[in-house]
Amino acid sequence: MYTTQSKMISRAIWVEKKHVWKINLQKNGVRKSFYSSVPGDKGRKICAQNATSWLSGACPFSVSERTTVDTVFERYLQDKALETTNIYTIRNRYNNHIKPIIGKVPVMLLTKQDLKRVIYTAYRKHNLSQKSLKNIRGDLSGFCNYLDCADIRNDLRTSNIKIPSNAKKRQKQALDGSSLNILFTESQVPYNGTICQDSLIYAYRFQVVTGLRPGELMGLEWGDIDNDYIHIRRAINAKGITTNGKNEFAARDFPQTRYTRMLLESQQVYRVTPLDPHERVFGSTGQLCYRKRWGIYCRYNGIPYITPYELRHTFSSIYKNHFSNWVYEELVGHTHPGVNGVYMHPMDGDMDGVPALLDSLLDERLSLGRAKRMLLSNGQTK
Repeated sequence: MYTTQSKMISRAIWVEKKHVWKINLQKNGVRKSFYSSVPGDKGRKICAQNATSWLSGACPFSVSERTTVDTVFERYLQDKALETTNIYTIRNRYNNHIKPIIGKVPVMLLTKQDLKRVIYTAYRKHNLSQKSLKNIRGDLSGFCNYLDCADIRNDLRTSNIKIPSNAKKRQKQALDGSSLNILFTESQVPYNGTICQDSLIYAYRFQVVTGLRPGELMGLEWGDIDNDYIHIRRAINAKGITTNGKNEFAARDFPQTRYTRMLLESQQVYRVTPLDPHERVFGSTGQLCYRKRWGIYCRYNGIPYITPYELRHTFSSIYKNHFSNWVYEELVGHTHPGVNGVYMHPMDGDMDGVPALLDSLLDERLSLGRAKRMLLSNGQTK
């Protein structure tokens, strides 16, 4: 049985005078001709692919042998925006690392070697980490899938493109004991030539105490908080777009502790409309501003800089080995792997004793950090 593609190939004719392949079609009373100036079977297939796409209605726009990757990738991003709100990172990686290499290449002439060159240029020229290279490869894989789904091309894959083994691996970090003690005792930062309290100090501390992702911290509203739990129901990404969170387990209920109650009570001083349950707990600060303000705080108070996301790593570092995998994953909103995610579900009593343990372990870490700071201070004095 012939496929539509095979039928189109058989209908393609070579016009010697113009040196092009040509297919004439009619659909719903509309006549259309498709051409390819590429000689041989390759040009014949290109012509047939374009004709098949138009006939099936699968391709949202006409693709010729001159249509570039840049043009098709833009359409890919438009369709991707219907699936996710997080396309700005894909666009940034495309503009910085993919477009300079293959943006002007005709999409019908794109090869697997072109895709490989994107990865290795990013590695050699920009010294990107393994994670960044994998993200770029993921973008290319998504684009190849789009070409397939749009019936433009189905012969491109990234599965055989290896990430260079020597690409650097960024080491994740967390606050050490003395830095943790500084965070919970110092609150001053420079501002417009004066020294004042950082209005985000309780946000930094709250992130360590709860392990929230930065976006979840930005999205937290006063109405999400009751006497027993902090109900995490949304996240605001770096573009300012509200989402449901990173995964299906991101929506969770974090138990109130002595530290969370203390920090939320202190944060009340910055509340603008006390009767509005939708007011954001830590104000309208966006992720980029939050990162910048955190960097200023670190520099002024002598804390080795880690990213805001690594404040979440600090939470995990404090409480590692003290909770079962299930409880830990519930606290931080991780996906439950394997059968745990299928058969296990939250039940009343799961968090019994957890708030007290959270408080006592943080007390212990802060005490150790204070002792370390005193020891360092005495050593410098001598």
